[in-house]
Amino acid sequence: MNILFNFIYALFVTFLYLNPLSLDTPYETAEYFASYDRHVDSWENAELFESLGFDLDLNMDRIMHDAPLQTFYTDVTIEDEVFDGYSSMMMEEPIQGDIIHIEWDAPIPDVTDKIVVLPMTDVSFEARDNAYHLDHYGEVINDEAANRYLTKLKEAGAAGYLITPHKEASDEFGFVHVSAWLRLSGTGVGIEAAEALTDGQTVTIEPYESEIPYTEFVQTGTTDEEVIVMARLDSSGDGDHALIGLGGASILYQVIQAMDDVKTDATVRYVFLNGYGEGYEASTHYLGMLEERGMTPRTVMLLDLIGTGDTGRFVKTHGMKSYPFMDAASFDDVEVRSLGVSILDEYRQAGIDVISLNDSLTANQDVFTEDDTIDRLSEEAMLEHVDWLVEWLTTQ
Repeated sequence: MNILFNFIYALFVTFLYLNPLSLDTPYETAEYFASYDRHVDSWENAELFESLGFDLDLNMDRIMHDAPLQTFYTDVTIEDEVFDGYSSMMMEEPIQGDIIHIEWDAPIPDVTDKIVVLPMTDVSFEARDNAYHLDHYGEVINDEAANRYLTKLKEAGAAGYLITPHKEASDEFGFVHVSAWLRLSGTGVGIEAAEALTDGQTVTIEPYESEIPYTEFVQTGTTDEEVIVMARLDSSGDGDHALIGLGGASILYQVIQAMDDVKTDATVRYVFLNGYGEGYEASTHYLGMLEERGMTPRTVMLLDLIGTGDTGRFVKTHGMKSYPFMDAASFDDVEVRSLGVSILDEYRQAGIDVISLNDSLTANQDVFTEDDTIDRLSEEAMLEHVDWLVEWLTTQ
């Protein structure tokens, strides 16, 4: 009996994976997306993007892309042996030098072009679960004393640093809460690498790059014109990442179903972005592909801070500029506001007309916090946005 039950349960789970429960509304879609750990380091992130829309019977092309991802992990090569490392700040370029062990606040010897080895501080160890959170006064929590000493090492000509594990956590990577303004690169290492470090050895530290999937649906039009609508489906470490994530992605997921078999002049591309919480990594990769094709779309629209219904629908453009496609009746009652710094900047610099769709003036204060939850989303508002987007896209 148990064998039969387990077999039936396995079939049920498989059915749910390929055919998720009815997602008839944007809010139901948001609940489904929220059930995944969408952080880029999670295997569930890849599973969601790779299965996204797989069960939908759409008359559209479904295309998977892989964007390069710069990670916080590093490769640490000591002589000929390679160890894993983990950095508190991403490394952008490889560094190399001879090893020298030093204690914090000790007089600085000749460290020119050397990799300085330091133990993890008590401050960084005790605050490791709250790294880079804001304190009561809005300041970012980091290890100030360690930053001052590392700055002195930089001024003395050090090439970089390695942080060994704390004595109370030998099974963890060494870690130091450095400031984003520190101009000295380095990484933490595990106990095996720490024990292999000997003064005078040559060590090379290199950033480790990976790839992440993201998903595009293409609705082919009758002309060479293109319109691109994007939404973020990745996540950050806190909350549900609903305000600039779940809201837009859930709306877009319903839009592609409503637009299926609708005839449009322009080819409409629907892109679900992946990355470290703002979709930047996939967005940048996608722009590169546009440039390779020599394509300048009519517009790129980002479903941005949307889905709360806090205010009426409004759009943001650079300099509050109005574009020809905004002459459509759909935009008659839509206020135009100024677009600040966003993932659309690189598109604008490439000569593409960009626009973001929003419905809250204040929710940005809660993005990337524990208040960034699915409860902030409004079913009514999201349904209205779906209808509005379908009405506008139908005229493209």
